[in-house]
Amino acid sequence: MRRLTRRTATLSAAAGFLTTATLLAPPTATAADELRLSGYDVVAAPGSAPQFYPITESGTTFWGKVVIAVGTKPMTDPTGAGAGLPAGYDSYNNSCTPAAGYTGVLVCDGVPYQQPATIVPSGAADATLYWGFAYMSASGDLATAVKEARSAASLPADGRRGTGKVTVKSRAHALLNTIAFDTPTVPDGGTIRQQLRVHANDAGRLTLRFDRADGQLYANLAVRISDLTTGPGSTCEIRYDTLPDSLTNLACELEPGDHIIGYTLTGTAGQYAQKLHALTRYNIYDLGYWDESDVKLASAPFAVQGRTIRPAHGLIARNTASTLFSYSGTRSAAAPLSGPYKIGTGWQTYNTLTALSPLKQGNHYWADQRPSARTRGLGDVVARDASGTLWYYDRQLGNDGPFAPRVRVGGGWNIYDRIDGAGDLDRDGYMDLLARDKAGVLWLYKGTGSFTGARFKARVRIGGGWGAYDRLAGGADLTGDGRADLLARDRAGVLWLYKGTGDATRPYAARTQIGSGWQGYDQLVVTGDLTDDGKTDAIARDRTGVLWLYQGTGKTTGTFTGRTRIGGGWNTYNHLF
Repeated sequence: MRRLTRRTATLSAAAGFLTTATLLAPPTATAADELRLSGYDVVAAPGSAPQFYPITESGTTFWGKVVIAVGTKPMTDPTGAGAGLPAGYDSYNNSCTPAAGYTGVLVCDGVPYQQPATIVPSGAADATLYWGFAYMSASGDLATAVKEARSAASLPADGRRGTGKVTVKSRAHALLNTIAFDTPTVPDGGTIRQQLRVHANDAGRLTLRFDRADGQLYANLAVRISDLTTGPGSTCEIRYDTLPDSLTNLACELEPGDHIIGYTLTGTAGQYAQKLHALTRYNIYDLGYWDESDVKLASAPFAVQGRTIRPAHGLIARNTASTLFSYSGTRSAAAPLSGPYKIGTGWQTYNTLTALSPLKQGNHYWADQRPSARTRGLGDVVARDASGTLWYYDRQLGNDGPFAPRVRVGGGWNIYDRIDGAGDLDRDGYMDLLARDKAGVLWLYKGTGSFTGARFKARVRIGGGWGAYDRLAGGADLTGDGRADLLARDRAGVLWLYKGTGDATRPYAARTQIGSGWQGYDQLVVTGDLTDDGKTDAIARDRTGVLWLYQGTGKTTGTFTGRTRIGGGWNTYNHLF
């Protein structure tokens, strides 16, 4: 299908600012080098910067100057009726010089890229600016050239004089172009017809793309667009046939009038269920201001049916050079982690690092999300430094990294030899923390959920005898009852499960042995669901640096299936969590 070229002559003219032929040449050029200039018309948006300068259509000899006349009336009056720019328009003469004794007249040397321009006010109303030009030789008369430029619209265009026009269309004018969406649900593995109903008050360029609606989990999705239909006065093409990938799927050139643009969306069998927006932009301008000139519209969310998306879980790792990395979950048991992605450096200052709950995928967002109720439970981190001060890192969603700047919790935490995330033990929606003192007593610090005040309540004693364990790992539900559980490995390598009760006064039931021989691992992490089966998994690193996946069953007995090797070389890290 052919590529779209709206207003070819106009756009080529605009490009001519940057491709003008050699402008200064000795006066020895032949007749074959005859200089021919032309004007052009553009539609300009508020905030844009239209230029007033002709295009060199042919010739290389430019041994003179160009006289430019600008005004608010057509260039038909040699005396300069309507000369000058309206109030609020900022003029930039660049390499041109205002002609003494004349309003709205500039004399230009013809230096490339330095032509006269103006800035259209951001709140400009509809307006039309006119300009005329006349070429003046080195020995030419300025007064004669000014008259020619000011009356160029009433004189034959001969390649040495001509006119142009800048039509300013206001933001209110642009909003007269409207789009209505018909976006029914896309079946799982099926097809549906959707359409755009466009009222084009002005000729313009329409683009359509799709994105995920805000506030839902992200997963890969491959819906295809095809079978495009249009009517008279529209020329459309499919640019990219897979969505949603933040690329333009459909582009149209539309003439004024009402248009119906139809297309088919086809879902992939077994896809994840998601909600999408149809996002359109309509551009009526030849000269815009960044991307703010387009009329942007979004449909209401529409459904793509399929299987339920579960949140992906990941892993954080610190290497021996103090750099922290994250590994994103893939939802695949064969290769459950992707990465590493660098978070930052300087983390070796901490002798303890733990996530309060497994690192968890946040909802899809259109803008950065600072710590809020929306980011709670996604894997906040606490860290203790050598002085015994505990610091809190809130999860966030955005380009500034997965964690907000640290917040001081308090001092005196060096009385504990273990600090571990517990998840939401009492199911109040806030993440809790476990701390074991050097006498083997385990303490619970209940989370407050505050982002501005104290992060934890006063500690509550869970019980003694916990010094028997050299490794604790918790933060998530391993048994499928909705309560956060805890793994504990004793010094003989036996692994025990402490089922959560949901009661903060007695957070764990009596222990259950779930395995032995776990002394071969120097790292153990409860990761959440890595394999997209709705059950919490764990990973363990052996002392040769091999990382193993223990896929959860969601049961108290037989808590994990047999282990699966993830990969080697993980001994470059001194801590996983």
